[in-house]
Amino acid sequence: MKRSWFVVKIKACRNSISWVLAIVFIIGLFGNAGLSHASLEPSTKSKHSLVIQHATVVDVRSGKLIQNQTIIVNGNKISYIGNGEDVTLPKNAKVRDATGQYVIPGLWDMHVHLLKDYKHAFPLFLAHGVTGIRDLGTDMSHIELWKKAIQNGMPAPRTVYTGAILNQGVHVPFHFDLKTEQEARKAVRSIAEKGGDFVKVYSGLPRSIYNVVIDEARKYRLPVTGHLPFQVRAIDGVRMGQKSMEHLNGLFIATSSKEAELLKKPDLPKRYFEYEMIANKHYDSKVAAKLFNEFAENEVWQVPTLITPINMAKLEIDPRAKYVPPAIQKEWITFIKTMKDTKELKLNVEYAKMMGGLVEKMNDAGVPIMAGTDSATLIPNSIFGSSLHDELQLLVKNGLSPLQALQTATINPARYFERVYELGTVEEGKLADLVVLEANPLEDIRNTARISAVVFNGKLMEKKELAKAIKTYDLVKMEDVKLEPKQTKPSNSSLHHHGLHAH
Repeated sequence: MKRSWFVVKIKACRNSISWVLAIVFIIGLFGNAGLSHASLEPSTKSKHSLVIQHATVVDVRSGKLIQNQTIIVNGNKISYIGNGEDVTLPKNAKVRDATGQYVIPGLWDMHVHLLKDYKHAFPLFLAHGVTGIRDLGTDMSHIELWKKAIQNGMPAPRTVYTGAILNQGVHVPFHFDLKTEQEARKAVRSIAEKGGDFVKVYSGLPRSIYNVVIDEARKYRLPVTGHLPFQVRAIDGVRMGQKSMEHLNGLFIATSSKEAELLKKPDLPKRYFEYEMIANKHYDSKVAAKLFNEFAENEVWQVPTLITPINMAKLEIDPRAKYVPPAIQKEWITFIKTMKDTKELKLNVEYAKMMGGLVEKMNDAGVPIMAGTDSATLIPNSIFGSSLHDELQLLVKNGLSPLQALQTATINPARYFERVYELGTVEEGKLADLVVLEANPLEDIRNTARISAVVFNGKLMEKKELAKAIKTYDLVKMEDVKLEPKQTKPSNSSLHHHGLHAH
């Protein structure tokens, strides 16, 4: 998140009971792969057989539509795909007619923050066809809650996590404040010992500590992901081995003719967002081409999270807020009212356009991209599950074809995790994580949200069953939330909170 996003989060929660949590969350958002297995997998799998007949299978590699297919699922894996007349169906199998419908792989949201909100997040993800998520920072106590819920049989997407975030200059929960090489190595070991799948670095991490983190992570075969630190050039991050970069942090500076000049600014951390916007006016196609080529050749993934500044620039509460508790809705409305007509809120719109333009350039250059949303209840108008479909639409709006957008949430995450052998496509032998759609997503990416059913780990969940698992609340009216006098004129002092302005 860039500077203005940080500001509005602070101001939205300043006078709420979640102020402390908001600070923790915001700092936690500043921010590889080679993962062989997700940390949290379903506790049980279906012991029965499922047959989906007359389906059109979407090949997310080629974009080919394979019509009138029979898909047989035994347990939690696809055992057959082909002409139904050429195979004997398993006895006692559940048969599901998918005439006129399209089957795609289960979707992944590659940047979320569950925190303690798993009870309503898990059902929302599955109802929106999101069968896998990557959590980019939370407290280990939260992860223990997720684990217990899943072990007790709560349906939940496959979940990859890191735990605490590696940073410097902060004193908040689930952040390591790393001052020395020894502390950095100890922090990486702690993440490995607690079962983290990767290490997340953050914007405030000095170059010297960043180098040590990379070195120690290699020893434990832990990928490094997160934000590009202020002091690290993007090209150096690639060469050091950072596997994914979040929110396009630092990439406007990295693709400008002013990179060397801007990175030497002593006040860079305090004015990071401002310097990124200046850099965008000095975009250098030759510099960018060199960097994009490095991204592509080294398969360094970009997770833009285009939806976040747009969600935070909305002037009304999203109708889908009915899926979050009223207390959270009220915080969102407070945020909207507090930030309305402010300079910071308007900058979100401008910055979102900048991000979209850079995504289009990167995609044209073959840079690998994954879909992520930064979803969390402390981001106004961010809805678990549905925000991923918004992100896919934004990717198409900014230059990706519907097929390419679909790949960012299916085959690309599978490649990132090195799990193409079992995830990412609809093929025999793979895990049965599938989404049945009412219309063709390659004609219109919005059709990914027209979900008829979800198959997760071999279990069929029809639309009605998915909807039943979601808890809904009355939508809080904007006029029913009154601001305190001190909330109407937020202080600009929060601009410099911890000197962190980039997610």
